[in-house]
Formats: sequence, C-alpha cells, structure tokens
Amino acid sequence: MNEMIDTVKLVVKLDNPIPSNAKFPRLRSISPNYRGLFSVVSNPSAASKKLGKYEPRLKYTQRPRKGGFGCEYELEIELSLPKLVFNGSNLDELTDSHFPEILQRLKEEIRERNIWLFTRQIQEAEVRSIHYSKNIVYQDYTSCSSILNILAAADISHVYDLQKTDFRNGRVFHVHTNSLDIAIYDKIADLQRAKISDKRAEEKDNYSQLKLLETLPKQDPLSVLRFEVRLNGKDKIRRSLSCVESSYDLVFEQLYSEELAKKVLIAYWAEFFGKIRKIDLDQNTPIDLLENILREPTLTGPQQGLARLGMVIVSAESDSRHLRNLLEDRFGKNTWNRIKKLAETPHKSRYKSLIELEKQLKDFQPIRKEMFNL
Repeated sequence: MNEMIDTVKLVVKLDNPIPSNAKFPRLRSISPNYRGLFSVVSNPSAASKKLGKYEPRLKYTQRPRKGGFGCEYELEIELSLPKLVFNGSNLDELTDSHFPEILQRLKEEIRERNIWLFTRQIQEAEVRSIHYSKNIVYQDYTSCSSILNILAAADISHVYDLQKTDFRNGRVFHVHTNSLDIAIYDKIADLQRAKISDKRAEEKDNYSQLKLLETLPKQDPLSVLRFEVRLNGKDKIRRSLSCVESSYDLVFEQLYSEELAKKVLIAYWAEFFGKIRKIDLDQNTPIDLLENILREPTLTGPQQGLARLGMVIVSAESDSRHLRNLLEDRFGKNTWNRIKKLAETPHKSRYKSLIELEKQLKDFQPIRKEMFNL
C-alpha cells in the first residue's frame, strides 16, 4: 500500500504547560506564573540548515480556558513526513508501513526540544492541514513546462470558485480557491530556484534536499512533475472528504491513508483533465512540433532540433521535388539523401504525456531515488 502525503500540520492538546527548558527561543522571557495568551515558535536551527538536517516546525500556544478557570495548552507540529523519514528528501515517497517509523522519529525530534509526548498523543493528534501529493516521473525527455502549459490553458473556472491562478515562469501552475490549494510544478526546476533563494521556490524547507541537484546530469531524460492537493484548515479537509465520499475523523492515524490520498488526487486530476481541450493537443503548430521533436532520444543538440523543425515545416508547405532541387543545387546531389530524415513528422506526444500522468496516479507506486540512480 502506498502513502502519498507530504506536509501535515498536527495539533496535540496538552494537560500541562511545556517545561521551561523547552527549546523555544522566547519561552524563557515569559514568566511561569503568567496565565494570559501567548505563542512561541521553534523553527529549524541555522546549524541544522547548514548541515542539511531536516527538522519540524513547532508552535506552542497557551490561552485562558473559557470560563476563566486555568489555561489550555497545545503544541502545533508542522512537517514534511517524507523529509522526516528520508533524510530531508520528498522525492522518495512513503508507504503504509512507514507510519510506526514516522511516530517514533517525530517523538524523538520533539524530545530533542525537551518536550515529551506519548506515541498515542501523536497518533490521535488533530489534523489542521494535510497535503496529498504524488511525484510523476518521466524518463523520455518530457518537459514539465509542456504539461503545465496545457493545464494553464484549460478552462477550470466552471469547476472551481477561483480566487487566483498562477502560472509562474512556465514551471508552476497554482490554483487558489475558497476550498483548497492545488499546486502542480516542476520539482527539479523548483530545487534549482531554491538553491538561489528558498523564497523563490514553491516548496518550503528545500535546504535538506539541495544535494539532489549534484546528482542530476545536465542533459537527462528524467523529469519530475509534482502534483499537490493542499487542504489547509478543517473545513477544507471535510469538504474534500465529502467530495470523494469518504468519512474520516480529522486525526493523524485516520488521514494517513493510502486509499484516501489516492481518491483525493485522482478526483482533482479528473476535474482538470475533463476541462482540457484534447482536440487542441498535438496540432502541427511550430511550438507543438518542436515539443514533440525535443522528446526524440537521438537528438544531439538544439541546432539539430531547430533544423528538424524547419525541415518539417518547409516540407509540409512545399513541393518535395522543388525542395529537393533547391537543396541539391546549392549543396550537391547527395544532399537530399543525407538530410531527408529531418523532414519526418515527429511522433505526437503531448496527449500521451497526460495519459502517462493519469496512469501513474492510478497505479500509485511509490517513488525511490534509487530507481533513477540519484
């Protein structure tokens, strides 16, 4: 069974305040006798970031109890589950069998901040945010930009109550609605932006996986499209569960569910796919032809790709005998035999790339870096 969950925000209700030596920078400035409202945060340390060690983000809140008798205490834990398990990488994906390891590792991480929790407290923690996600891996020179461009052209305004859509740099397609966030982006390009500045990236806390870039060759058939459905807030989670006809309590051990993750991702992909004008894909426009040409594994460089494009267009619009005569008059009578393969129409691949995306969602097989020698 496969678990495609990335970021979660969990809330653990505490019976007592956290100890005064808990590793929250502002905690010691607050009197232990103070009974008012306050929050303190504990983010990954500069030393951990430098070492590439992934750490969860913690937020502790104390608030007066309704009725005025004592206080309520809660610990909010925000983290990427695969980064916790796979040494900072979320290119690798989780399975059901990782759940006990997640509980143990998370308990140990929190203990390092001098807070002690029982396993059951984490299992039963309230989920306030959860991001279901899947890495779609292509190994045939498919460009993520090509797929994102297709999605950006789809008319989804009748499906979602849109607040905003972003299509940044041709590398990220982000849909904001009243009920959810959907982000589809080029995983490798996002890491490259994060290397310049984490603020430029779609994903947070990339410091722990930048070393992946060192293992990628400059020209490689591998590309990774990341698909995330981000349910931020209990209302959004409930609404999405109802859309896939699923009933779960909003607790960690129930929402960590392969069945649910798959249902949510497939349901939202289907709504995108239904609004794509398939008839417009793989037309013989210059840019469509170029996209198909660039997926050919025998291509040696950009000049050959553009030469192929030029020959395909000219051949389609000209008399072949006249074209042959022009080239042989200029470059010799054997010229046509040497270059006629350039005029062959490339295989159509844009629709095929969408079908491959859908297939990987339905197969729902977990990705491992080792599959691609990373």
